[in-house]
Amino acid sequence: MSAYAELPVKIEAFVLNRLGGELKILLMKRSEADGGFWQPITGTLEFDESLRSCLLRELREETGIVDVESISPEIYRFSWQKKDYTVVELVYAIETRTNNVVLSAEHVEYRWCAPEEAMNTLEKENNKMALGRLLEHLN
Repeated sequence: MSAYAELPVKIEAFVLNRLGGELKILLMKRSEADGGFWQPITGTLEFDESLRSCLLRELREETGIVDVESISPEIYRFSWQKKDYTVVELVYAIETRTNNVVLSAEHVEYRWCAPEEAMNTLEKENNKMALGRLLEHLN
């Protein structure tokens, strides 16, 4: 049995599509009870779950998207303090050919953004750093 109620490993996934020939990035707005800020898909790695399985599960749970074209290698990682332990967050990109999103209870709004709009919409510095790395990786 682990000392943690959950693993101290989180994933963050920037969902991309190129419908209409332009790169769009999906951002989700958390409910006010959860902070009310914009972010990419995030979630906690479960015990006995692979990173790929976690990414696909969180994508499905938070957006309803199951149509995945590709998942990038890890593009960035950062850590942050949660209570009395450090959480490591691993960042990926997931490409899809859909723009249909079904919101979960965690989120109240979503937006497909051009890269500059996504950068301006994100509020958390770690999310902006991760998006910057993703955009470097894509160029």
